[in-house]
Amino acid sequence: MLKLIKWGLLGVVAIALLIKVSLWLSVRSIMSDVSTTLAPLMELRYDGITSSFNGRVGLEGVEIRIPAIADRVQVAHAELIFSGLGELLSFKERLAEHKLPEQMSIRLEGLTLDLHGPIMQALYMPPGERSLASAMSEVRCGSVRHIGVSELQDMGYHSVESDVQFSYTFQPGAQTLNLNMTSDTHEMGAMRLGMLVMNMPERPHDLRANPPRLKRVSVEVTDNQYLRRMQSYCANKQGVEHDAYLQLALAQFDRVLRLQRIALNESVLQAYGRYLADPQSLRVELEPSEGMVWDGLQFFDAQDVLTMMRPTVLVNQTLVESLGFAWVDPLAAVQTTVTAQPPEGGETPSTVQPAAERFVTVQSLPQHVGKRLRFVTFDGMYYQGVLTRIMNDKAYLSLQGGNGTAEMSLRLEKISQVRVQF
Repeated sequence: MLKLIKWGLLGVVAIALLIKVSLWLSVRSIMSDVSTTLAPLMELRYDGITSSFNGRVGLEGVEIRIPAIADRVQVAHAELIFSGLGELLSFKERLAEHKLPEQMSIRLEGLTLDLHGPIMQALYMPPGERSLASAMSEVRCGSVRHIGVSELQDMGYHSVESDVQFSYTFQPGAQTLNLNMTSDTHEMGAMRLGMLVMNMPERPHDLRANPPRLKRVSVEVTDNQYLRRMQSYCANKQGVEHDAYLQLALAQFDRVLRLQRIALNESVLQAYGRYLADPQSLRVELEPSEGMVWDGLQFFDAQDVLTMMRPTVLVNQTLVESLGFAWVDPLAAVQTTVTAQPPEGGETPSTVQPAAERFVTVQSLPQHVGKRLRFVTFDGMYYQGVLTRIMNDKAYLSLQGGNGTAEMSLRLEKISQVRVQF
């Protein structure tokens, strides 16, 4: 009996060692394939491979060299984390079938970039033109508009080291993908990104034919040490006290957004001012309506944009009430009140009234050809453009975009509301 138990234990140990060796060989084979595939672009080196029975495999001392730009990326420890050994063993099998693995997590510890390397210089290169994406990065800092590598060095940074974790869970039946990413950059701050994607195909090559839909996205920045350090640095450059610089920074943020035709309402500006004064946490969540098209939001009313995007903003864990903005003319000069002299005859010039808008029926659309209309469909979609014609039970619209005009059509039975400008 004792011999049976002893041989049984030895068998279990042998099986465990066999599995561990198999895992080590599988990881080594995968990394060899990856190195061969990436060889024309970069060199991948690592010191060793680690694996465990709880679904973890890792690489120690990873170094990625990119000869084309003469730069490198170093990672102290890279690890693939699965929910269990079964998921780990099926990972390579699902990849061979060109299917998205159902669960995966990647953790990178000690991801280091050289501050003066080409990668960091490209990341902190000033944008060629102003955009909504660059609005929060534009600063009042003496003659500097955007913080670059030299400014980071003056602020005391010599390298950028981060701990990053990326994970997702995929449900093939429901076709949902839940993605999360966290990044903690030493002496700078932490960021969290979360996304829920619907209609996600199991095979990635089906993405073009069957594009997924973004259900929810959230971005949160916490413990923003970089912002504190930058404010102190730029206040010194401007020659002002810290409180005075906060007012300058808020005014700069408002001005840059207005150059992108966006004027935030007062409650949102005050909330962002509180964040500048105490940058503990800033969280923005969006739940886009089904079928919303991101390109062309500038053609809709500000309130309609908010209705479609359904934003939520929290500053230092406090909900920001009364979210709102207005579209403004970025080139409009400050208007001055001028008292006009009445013309001969004593008549006072009539005041120009703004264009009025009202709802009209779908049946009356032929009477409004050539006018600018806004359509709301029964499934909650918004469209705005110039009505060009009604034909074959469809309304044809001309849409003006950044790359010119485009034409689209809407079936009349799908239209719920129509608003026309007179």
